[in-house]
Amino acid sequence: MPEHADPPVASGAARTSGLLRDTTLYFIGNVAFKAIGFLMIPFYAHFLSPAESGVLNLVELATQVVAIAFGLQTIGTSLVRIYHDQPTETARHEVVSTSMLMTILLAGVIAALSAVFAAPIATAISLPGQAPLLRLAFCAMFFGLIVEVALIHERMCGRARWFLAYTLASLALTLALNIVLIGVFRLGVPGFLIGKLIAGLLGSVFLLLRLFRETGLVWRMALARAMAKFGAPLIVSGMSYFAVHFSDRLFLAPVSKADVGIYSMAYNFAFLLSVLIGDSFTKSWGVSVYNLATGEGWQARFLAIGRWLIFVLGAGAIGISLFGRDTLTLMVPPSYYPPLFMLPVLVFGYFLREVGDFFNSMLLVGIGSGLVGRIAVAGAVLNLALNAVLIPAYGIWGAAWATFATWAIYCALCWVFAARVHHIRMSPWALALMLGLSALVLCARVKIDPARPISALAADAVCFGLFLLAAATLYLRASERREAWQLARRLARR
Repeated sequence: MPEHADPPVASGAARTSGLLRDTTLYFIGNVAFKAIGFLMIPFYAHFLSPAESGVLNLVELATQVVAIAFGLQTIGTSLVRIYHDQPTETARHEVVSTSMLMTILLAGVIAALSAVFAAPIATAISLPGQAPLLRLAFCAMFFGLIVEVALIHERMCGRARWFLAYTLASLALTLALNIVLIGVFRLGVPGFLIGKLIAGLLGSVFLLLRLFRETGLVWRMALARAMAKFGAPLIVSGMSYFAVHFSDRLFLAPVSKADVGIYSMAYNFAFLLSVLIGDSFTKSWGVSVYNLATGEGWQARFLAIGRWLIFVLGAGAIGISLFGRDTLTLMVPPSYYPPLFMLPVLVFGYFLREVGDFFNSMLLVGIGSGLVGRIAVAGAVLNLALNAVLIPAYGIWGAAWATFATWAIYCALCWVFAARVHHIRMSPWALALMLGLSALVLCARVKIDPARPISALAADAVCFGLFLLAAATLYLRASERREAWQLARRLARR
């Protein structure tokens, strides 16, 4: 294959415009994914009890622990970093092929070993006798990791529209399988895992054929070593993030499987912020951050992007906090209702996490992954300590506040170190303003408290509109308000 030099690097404005375009497309896919997921909540709540939902969450947690502990989820991050270090298209194809072969090899061995030791793993997570469920989950994990790495390649190539089409097709298949296996055949938790396994198998076969047809089947040991070296510290950070995300369920599990189900339902609503906004942004930002951090004035571009991200995240967080619980009461039985105000605590915890992640990604530019790992470990140690103290005393409330406090400290650390390393100055008052406005609006909403569900949703809409008006007036600068209006017009035309 002949060597081809890279095309000329686009200007900063063009790259920022591409970031916005791709983020919008990923957002559309995530909205569709979550919209259908929420339409399915009554379905799952009807066919799965809170205890069964808790079992499913613990099984999923076990597979994530295994994937993170053995570094499987760092392959994609290492792929992006090493890919952008290559000078030619041929070398980049070799990176992609090598990373996929690493994924197949490592994921296959680890999934097989995990299936062999499924029984003791089930006992360790308070699920004795559920080894068959874990074996299904580990098989699904293997194919899911292949799909994940293949889709990272598609995103690096700027194929956001293709990615969106694939996501919607995969979503439709998974939805059909769940309806048949859970609703028709009444297979419960096994039906969910079987559907995930089938969708992953079909998707991985299709994506592997597509990827190797483009890159060729190439293995380069030097590239494998480079990715392993970069990814090794990220194993520690991955385990740390996992502990912050999910250790609260493990602390809650010995108390009550039903509490795990209730907490997980609220957590899923709170995690909407990460899925709809954070993940949409990261899908584009994560594969382009190294290109954006070049040329004159890149720090100023990062600051501008950061301010907009805080504004959009703040609007999303208050929207989910206002509409979330009232929507949940219309969709699930009362046995799933979370306590009042617990959802906003979780939502704004993830608001702080996403802001922290933005600054965290800047730490990978130029200085490697060591500092990122140390920050993640500090957050995990703090979270485990808070869970151990607060959950036995306060139950799911303790879990919620432990999550909020951990992400607040994480955000502060990432912000401070990014400013120190890259000499970037963003005033924390912008973040404080968004949090303060949100607190005022939520308190006002509690004072209104209409009894009828439709009236409650109308009150949510009024409070959300007031928040947007206040934030646009107090947070956005005049130039940013003009940019927002022009962007809204362009999106409406599209």
